[in-house]
Amino acid sequence: MTLELAINAEGDPFALEQKSLFAELGKARMLPYGEVLGGIMDGNALLSIRGDVAEECWRIVDPVLKAWSAGDVPLQEYPAGSDGPEGWGVIPD
Repeated sequence: MTLELAINAEGDPFALEQKSLFAELGKARMLPYGEVLGGIMDGNALLSIRGDVAEECWRIVDPVLKAWSAGDVPLQEYPAGSDGPEGWGVIPD
């Protein structure tokens, strides 16, 4: 992992210079889902959410998924890595 910083230059507090901090992260003990389940079993809720929050998220997302499935709101397709669908990002006059 690299963190790029703009810091005061040596000898001139009004000049900025770029510095990089490097850290090599160790390998994970488990696969991502294992990390989440391990945290839950250990009583560490850092990587999970409460049940009521999950239900509220589904309450918001479910109508959107249903509208897409029914064709009520057409999805615009575009190639991966492109700038998006034709006309996106254009600011109208």
